[in-house]
Amino acid sequence: MTGQGLGMSTRTLRRLPRLEESGSILRREAMELGLSPEDIRRLVDKGVWLRIRRGTYVERESWGRLAPEQQHLVTARAVLRGLDQPAVLGHVSAAIAHGLPAWGSDLSTVHVIRPARRHGARVESGVAHHSATLPAEHLDKIDGIPVTSLARTLVDHARTTRFEPAVVTADAGLRTGRLERRDLLDMLRWQQDWPGARNAGGVVSFADGRSESVGESRGRVRIDEAGLPQPELQVEITEEDGRFVARVDYLFRAQRTIGEFDGRLKYRLASAGGNPEDALWREKLREDRLRSLGYAVVRITWADLERAPAWLRHRFLEAFARLAV
Repeated sequence: MTGQGLGMSTRTLRRLPRLEESGSILRREAMELGLSPEDIRRLVDKGVWLRIRRGTYVERESWGRLAPEQQHLVTARAVLRGLDQPAVLGHVSAAIAHGLPAWGSDLSTVHVIRPARRHGARVESGVAHHSATLPAEHLDKIDGIPVTSLARTLVDHARTTRFEPAVVTADAGLRTGRLERRDLLDMLRWQQDWPGARNAGGVVSFADGRSESVGESRGRVRIDEAGLPQPELQVEITEEDGRFVARVDYLFRAQRTIGEFDGRLKYRLASAGGNPEDALWREKLREDRLRSLGYAVVRITWADLERAPAWLRHRFLEAFARLAV
């Protein structure tokens, strides 16, 4: 059947079973469907297919529409199919499969885990091969993909990733309601002698499912790095008679200061509909009401998250001082 691929339309090629099911096709899978090596080369040369790793191809147009996390998951599925021994996705790859954000994590490497008594890892061709103990209760399956359980995923990720990205993912994991902090603590105790366990302990202690976005999680990390007191999260502010005024991202109760992440403003403007100027006016009235109740309001933007912690500390200390006078 050599050359069959040349007679297929682009539409037919996009509907190859493996491409539709997983978003990618392995070289051997394509050849089992009747395509020759020359067919595959021409599909790549014509821009119909894109090679994303050795022996793995995707439909170029569809690939370009995927977010980086989705591209990583497509690649990870292909990696699992190409392994000669069974393995499961772990670390950041499992986090993405669980639907969690992977801000700040290295998505160029797919993480797989094979059960073994001795722990270790090696990286080859964009794949981190981990060997580690894998009890049955630490395993899950999502859309047919074998992955580590949510608790195991979050702790493994926290052991091997920088603090800030690990907090972003852990906050989101707690926010799902599919586990509680005690589940992470139990997993941490189980891995207490593993490399990076101390790092993971700091993440688990700091993580809070009340952070509602990547930006809010990062804002908490910046507030902590600035040496400020940790605020209460998602607090409802009311009038003296109990009437609702606002739900705020961060509340420094003792200093009567509110922190608002700018992403929340954008969400309210987008969901308000109608005239953006009207929405901005309503937002101004909301802040005016908060200030009339004796609160200072400090807004944190995405750009602020990239500044030195001392800059954010100065902004909040100024607000604290204004109300202390």
